[in-house]
Amino acid sequence: MTTKTEAIDQLRTAFQAKKLTLYLGAGVSIGSNLPSWDKLVLGMYFNKISEAHMGGWRPFSNYLYAISEWYLKTAGEPLEITARKLQKFYGTGDRNTFLQDLYDTLYGNFFQDGERLGYINSRFIRAKNPTLKAIARLCQAPNRGVANVVTYNYDNLLEMVLTGLAYQTVFRATELVGDALPIYHVHGFVPMEQGIPHSTGEEIVFTEEEYHRVAESPFYWSNLIQLQLLSSTTGLMVGLSLSDRNMRRILDAIDNSPLKSQNFALLKEPDKNGPEAAILDAIHTSAKSYRDRCDRGGIKRDDWVEGSGKVRIGSSNVEPPTRTRRAGVKRAGNYQYEISGIIQQVKKIDREQQEYVLGQLGVTPIWIKDYSEIPGIIAKILQ
Repeated sequence: MTTKTEAIDQLRTAFQAKKLTLYLGAGVSIGSNLPSWDKLVLGMYFNKISEAHMGGWRPFSNYLYAISEWYLKTAGEPLEITARKLQKFYGTGDRNTFLQDLYDTLYGNFFQDGERLGYINSRFIRAKNPTLKAIARLCQAPNRGVANVVTYNYDNLLEMVLTGLAYQTVFRATELVGDALPIYHVHGFVPMEQGIPHSTGEEIVFTEEEYHRVAESPFYWSNLIQLQLLSSTTGLMVGLSLSDRNMRRILDAIDNSPLKSQNFALLKEPDKNGPEAAILDAIHTSAKSYRDRCDRGGIKRDDWVEGSGKVRIGSSNVEPPTRTRRAGVKRAGNYQYEISGIIQQVKKIDREQQEYVLGQLGVTPIWIKDYSEIPGIIAKILQ
């Protein structure tokens, strides 16, 4: 397994060879209080419901984001379904209204009383978003070691904070200009500033259906770009969860071809700690409920009988049993210890499985304990 130091060394080598490509996800823009994709979808959905069914009442963006956060924790509906439901409000041809609503929800925190702020201080945005600032410094380094930027975000925050650097924003098939740094917006481009070129509503990749349409078109411009860069340059993924199906499909295609390259992803380590006591108590109560339902249903399990050779949680017959992974350990009455131990072991195995899956996709994880570590890692690439 590649260590963090070895990974940074390889990224520095690629940077010095001017063969480093950055792949940016929502985690980069969240630092400037832009919504993640899931909150963007839900924010737009709640906003349209408000317009249609609440007599014209429209909640401010901070309430949209707060409601979306609550909904994400409580609803079991996949966001892809919510995005499809959202399209119902626009019909089949109203992509201009969709584009305007996307803009309003994306940049809602830059509005005051429903009106866009007259002046946006890009220096302030750069200073208040350490990850974005570090990425900008990497792009602006005198030796131009970053050859390309691929972003899965609609916004133009990176373009806004780049100073003294020639760049070209690419959001549709077009010819590259000179030595400018290409910034590919592969899902569409919705800039904060008015009056500059941007994607049309039809060009925005937003719903599951649109993702499928792109995925099924091998010669779609963004697919060709990603295939070329992922197979010919060293990649660093920042703010990405690798949840984009289309990107995983492209990584799979490259991994199964003779073309090989190195790609790294900055990922937050899974929490190694067990749940809090209240959650452990809730799991314990739920376990007792399952046992009681089985008893009422006439089911008698042998491994719930004393003397069966199975290790039990708890000290009395009213406690639900389980196995322990620690051979010979019986801590009667301490079900919290047992449940926490099982969960921590699952988390450990889950990280190993995650590394295995990433390895299949040709991606080496660089684990971080907190997102605040990202600027420091990027700074080491510049050394």
